[in-house]
Amino acid sequence: MISDLDVVRQNLLDGDYSGAQERLVALLVEDPRVAQAWVYAAELSERTGRPYQAWQAYRRAWLLDPQAAWAPGIHARLSSLPKEKLEDWFENLLLVETPSVAAAVIVKDEAHTIRQCIDSLQGAVDEFVVVDTGSTDGTLDILRELDVPVLKFGWTGSFADARNFALSHVKSDWVLWIDGDESLNPEDVDAPRSAAALYGALGRPIALRIVQVNDVGGRYEANMDMSRMHPTNYGIRWYGRIHEQLGLNAEDPKSQEMIPRVPVNIRLNHVGYHPSVMQAKDKLQRNIVLLKKAVEDDPEDLAALGFLGRELLFAGDVDGSIAALYKAETLARDQKWYARISEVRNYLIEGLLQRDRIEEARAVANRGVAESPDYPGLWYAKGRVDLVMLTKLLGSAREAFERAQTTALTYRGIVAYESLIPVWRAKAGVADVTRFSGDLVTAKKLYEELLGVDPNLTQVRAQIDRINQQARVLEAGLEGGNQPGNSIDDPPPAR
Repeated sequence: MISDLDVVRQNLLDGDYSGAQERLVALLVEDPRVAQAWVYAAELSERTGRPYQAWQAYRRAWLLDPQAAWAPGIHARLSSLPKEKLEDWFENLLLVETPSVAAAVIVKDEAHTIRQCIDSLQGAVDEFVVVDTGSTDGTLDILRELDVPVLKFGWTGSFADARNFALSHVKSDWVLWIDGDESLNPEDVDAPRSAAALYGALGRPIALRIVQVNDVGGRYEANMDMSRMHPTNYGIRWYGRIHEQLGLNAEDPKSQEMIPRVPVNIRLNHVGYHPSVMQAKDKLQRNIVLLKKAVEDDPEDLAALGFLGRELLFAGDVDGSIAALYKAETLARDQKWYARISEVRNYLIEGLLQRDRIEEARAVANRGVAESPDYPGLWYAKGRVDLVMLTKLLGSAREAFERAQTTALTYRGIVAYESLIPVWRAKAGVADVTRFSGDLVTAKKLYEELLGVDPNLTQVRAQIDRINQQARVLEAGLEGGNQPGNSIDDPPPAR
């Protein structure tokens, strides 16, 4: 069945721009959250000579699809265009009734970053709700200078408590949660209100996942699993001492599954994971203490166990990490609301590899890719495990061939073995392992030694020819590869 989007695409290909426009208007009036429809509106605008309008359409599509592969190229090409008048039909589509949005900020000793945080939100929100949990470094002086009111909250050992206290003072329709060491990307100043308008129209509880861009020491990593924005009129609250999560009932983590979590392109630049900041604030140990308390409160707190396993691994407590992550994986079997099982398995595999528990790591990786076949991290982890296992098998194979050689010299049993093993077969096995390990020079020498034992070993000569061919390919700088070679026991290739 041909969809409306397929018809629009064909209209564009056929040059029927009026037909494409008519269908796009109907589509986006019915549901303005269809990212691909906005992409087609952008293409239509470009084809009709309106590049600035196209960029506005692409921006709306990017807001709805923050992982769009086309975004970096389009941004580089169109983002710096001068402002131009929009066509009426397009401007009407962009216009939405925007609800009010508050920025809620929990702070403690954020003097180095709080000014940038607050400044970045000017024009993006209608209200600031700042809660301080005990700053002593000048943070409060800066907030007073910025004329931002501050609420005091006595620290209880729970970030959820602090957030819920802030939430009780929010007057706006929506709230965007931002930490004191984060700042809103200046290109996204209009994004919070636009996102609130688009998803507020659904009339149901919903959480929006922002893009946290982490500075991890000169490298920037985008984290897209942070639920940081939601409407304030459905009873949504926070739970958890640390790495707190949203739910409809703070006492029931399973209530998470009742809230759809939608990604939006609201980029928050975050410096809190920079190694220097982590060390200065001792965040890792703070997190571990709070997570252990959470597990003491509830030994089956799945979310806390998953985060605890991760933090313990980062802190070097590999055995503690493995124990926590195994328990989290077990609990997750019956708690389908838990969305971080792939991450749990990734860290569990890492811990098991560090402890050389390769078979266990392989079992976890195989479970992971079977249950989450679309998650690239687990496929990568499986590749690492299989590569480690292959390396160990090659080492084991070398040892076995060498033992075959040495035991043949001392064996006095009554059961016969193949007489060629000590003559050349075991040595050929060692040569094969050396070649599969990538040491072609040593492998060639070993094969040549075998020809000195028996010049008629055509299989050995074929391996030398293969190595010589690979050397010529590499020398010529051409792409080629190590073709899957045969072992000595395989028949030689046809000539």
